[in-house]
Amino acid sequence: MPTTVSYPGIYIEEDASPSLSVSASATAVPIIAVNSWKSAAVKFNSYLEFISSIGSWGSGTTDMNLLSVRAYFESGGGPCYVVNYGNLATEVPKYSDITLIVAAGRDINSAVTALCTSGSGLFAIFDGPQAEITDGNAASNFPSTPHAAVYYPWLSVDWTTGGIPPSAVAAGLYCQSDRTRGVWKAPANISIAGNYKPLFKVSDDLQGQYNQGKAINMIRDLDGRGPVIWGARTLEDSDDWRYISVRRLFNSAERDIKNAMQPMVFEPNNSPTWEKVRSAVTNYLHSLWRQGALVGTTEKDAYFVAIGEGTSMTADDIAQGKMIVKVGMAAVRPAEFIILQFTQNVAAG
Repeated sequence: MPTTVSYPGIYIEEDASPSLSVSASATAVPIIAVNSWKSAAVKFNSYLEFISSIGSWGSGTTDMNLLSVRAYFESGGGPCYVVNYGNLATEVPKYSDITLIVAAGRDINSAVTALCTSGSGLFAIFDGPQAEITDGNAASNFPSTPHAAVYYPWLSVDWTTGGIPPSAVAAGLYCQSDRTRGVWKAPANISIAGNYKPLFKVSDDLQGQYNQGKAINMIRDLDGRGPVIWGARTLEDSDDWRYISVRRLFNSAERDIKNAMQPMVFEPNNSPTWEKVRSAVTNYLHSLWRQGALVGTTEKDAYFVAIGEGTSMTADDIAQGKMIVKVGMAAVRPAEFIILQFTQNVAAG
């Protein structure tokens, strides 16, 4: 309550209610799956830091572990984690900043199925077949999920005779695209620098076969541009989650809003608290809209935030200490919302 001033001097007013704002966090922090690594994940900020720390591990210019990490950084990658692929399922949950899981030539299907679930904020990048695709069955071994994408073909580069997993290059380009354009922009139609070349030529017909259903995103050598990522689809061909940029934008928003709501634990589940949450989330979505992340000529077309009894919660929800906020974002077409729902356990009001 306001301090009553009755005499000249210094007055201290304490406000115990937590302030609330939603801040954007890093959208592209990969964990790269390798072989024969120590049990715990390790974070590196550059390829030089990685090379300086590994000693004799992964020696040789054709070692796929080294090739993958180098290709990632050369393609625009920033800070990343490296982990033994067999420990993904146990190591990833320990680090809240990880957003991408990179196969780097390893079979990570089971780990991705366990980790990349609704609300996890994680997205996986798979490698297509190392051999040339000659039929329409190359995607059959991958899970049908909106939380992952596949890239093909593998690549060559002038500093090694070993094949480069396309997931490592794609992960670097995700980082580059997020930094320069935003997570809501598709990581596609981007040229690959550094003398990387696709090992196999991709025809229009092959691209067409894999641009639907469980899609495989192709890397194509286009005249005058060199190799380019030419595809932006997830492994789920649904209206809401067909595109990588939509899924990753929602992952980012889910993570940021969820983190911001943590201070609301034990706050009264009442109108002042709801208004504080509504205002913070609205400001966050307004910023996304102004940056072009959401579609719509007006804010009403682009997003909505609903919180309160009768709109997002029942009286029973409130009595049980559940604060529920519903968020809608038009990431693809105006006035067509994909709905997120957040539930925070708070003190009963």
